[in-house]
Amino acid sequence: MLADEMATTKRSRETLTMSDNNDKNSDDSQANKGGKKTFTFTSGSTELVTEVVADWMPLHIDEKPAADMFYTAYLVKDDSEQRPITFCINGGPGGSSVFLQFGCAGPRIVAYDEEGHEAAGAKSLVDNPSHWLGFTDLVFIDAIGTGYSRLRTEKTADPDKPAEKKDNPYWAVKKDLASIAEFMRKFLTAHNRWQSPLFFAGESYGGYRAARLVKLFSKEFQLVVNGLVVISPIWQFRDASDSDYSTSQWVNQLPVYVGIAHKHALCRHTEAGTPMSDVLEAAEKFAISDYARALVAGTMMDDGERHAIFTRVADMIGLEASFVIESEGRITFVDFARLLKKQDHRITDLYDGSLTSGDAFPNRTNNEAAINEALFNTMNLYAAAIYQWQRSELGVSTDLEYTVLNHEAHKAWKNDEKEFDLFQLAESMDDFRAGVTTNTAMKVLVVHGQYDTVTPYFASKRLMHQSRMTAEARGRVTEKLYEGGHMFYSWHEQRRLFSEDVRELIESFD
Repeated sequence: MLADEMATTKRSRETLTMSDNNDKNSDDSQANKGGKKTFTFTSGSTELVTEVVADWMPLHIDEKPAADMFYTAYLVKDDSEQRPITFCINGGPGGSSVFLQFGCAGPRIVAYDEEGHEAAGAKSLVDNPSHWLGFTDLVFIDAIGTGYSRLRTEKTADPDKPAEKKDNPYWAVKKDLASIAEFMRKFLTAHNRWQSPLFFAGESYGGYRAARLVKLFSKEFQLVVNGLVVISPIWQFRDASDSDYSTSQWVNQLPVYVGIAHKHALCRHTEAGTPMSDVLEAAEKFAISDYARALVAGTMMDDGERHAIFTRVADMIGLEASFVIESEGRITFVDFARLLKKQDHRITDLYDGSLTSGDAFPNRTNNEAAINEALFNTMNLYAAAIYQWQRSELGVSTDLEYTVLNHEAHKAWKNDEKEFDLFQLAESMDDFRAGVTTNTAMKVLVVHGQYDTVTPYFASKRLMHQSRMTAEARGRVTEKLYEGGHMFYSWHEQRRLFSEDVRELIESFD
């Protein structure tokens, strides 16, 4: 990487100013004071004077303030009304936007090594040479219940009597989508940006949000969005099931398992030096042919043929044949992560199977418990980043704790669109297909990391080929696969390549 490409950060001489977008009648908002400060970042040899705003935006239900959505905006000072703006959100549901802001697109990020390992002992933010400010302004949104975004409490007639606890109305599929659109409309109005080319980036469940919003932006929310960046998405929740009676989730996972096994030199079906692209291509063909046939047929297939297929699966994914046969070829990502390197007392990461961590209880048979001990070890790194940036650098003042991941929101999430509990699972492909088809100028970039077992890349690839989109609409959707996992952008080179791909998407509208 050339030295002049490195992003540097300079503190502006301008004094810190405070902003307060909260409704003054809300007791909840009185202690919350946003921050605004001007920095100079660099992109290549270009200096970008940038106003960074961290604040709350009030949201309304029935014209009454109901919640305050926290955001951080990076607005490059530019006289052009045509400077693009990209709204970014993470997933969960229940995840804040720290991952895209401090791991991917923002000018300051947490410290990782070249292949996405946490830099030992690093707590401070470092400059990001692959930030997106060279080609778009950025607004990072924290969904209600994440970050500093909160539902407002209802006042009671008796001040000594606490309000009755109710379900959070924003923890639901449809209301969540509407809240994002409401925020975007209010932000564009407040900053006079309705003429700016508009883009939306969502990761994981944020990718599901993006896929749904591609139709709803114009149909229900009067937002003209030029392009989407759909990052490590989940498209339909049946693919997150461990059901013995469906096949799609197992077919989606197999190529990822094979790639991870090959990365660790544990794939017995291919030679160690085989290019990863060849390994994945062969695994994909096998997944939709013999493997899928064995899953669908069950015992209608001869035992000898079925066991031979599952033995081949075992060789491809590096597990014992007896276990794969006993599991009828259905290997959960938890079992795979625990068993692939069990002999070394190591667990492969669910989100990036190229990475491993120590197994704290190698003698115990509960794979899920072992995985839980190994997950989310980097959350403290992101928490330290947000406190440093928001409070120390920008001067945000609040009594609230920043919620990186809200497990309560995740557990309480509802499908407020369904008519029958038994017959409807949330999915997004129809809205995506309709939105891309009817919005004839829209372009979409769908991206994955090849070692991600949580949202496997092959789900996107398979669904795109099943979608029946017209050739014209399909031609406006670009798919990219990077090394790394769910957060492939934690790898330095993959973050650079991703940034270039996003730039190409956005600048194609010039």
